[in-house]
Amino acid sequence: MPVAPHLAGLVCAALLGLIGAGCQALQQVDWDGRVGKFNYEQAVSELGQPTEETKLPGGMRRAEWITNSGVSTGRALVGAVYQRRSMSVVPLEPTEIHRLRDRFLRLTFDKAGRLVAWENGTKTGN
Repeated sequence: MPVAPHLAGLVCAALLGLIGAGCQALQQVDWDGRVGKFNYEQAVSELGQPTEETKLPGGMRRAEWITNSGVSTGRALVGAVYQRRSMSVVPLEPTEIHRLRDRFLRLTFDKAGRLVAWENGTKTGN
């Protein structure tokens, strides 16, 4: 039995398992358990730079990360059509474009940088 194909199969299976476990772990973060123990620097290290950040009264800070970007679907008609009865050019009406909503994680930190609140939600992206 050749060793190389068997080894390649094992490596692929291990990588797929790690990727699956990583995705699963990301979705199962106990944010309630992190309140008061997790800080802004850890959030940036784990999630990257926030997509949006707001300074709040009292030195607090709210940071937001897009965790799943929505996509646009639909069709738009471009151009014009010649209308024989009126012998004129009539513009085509565009169809509606549907946009799926972005999923976000919003974390609020106190003046010392400790996590005090969190929120998962959806919003319409740009």
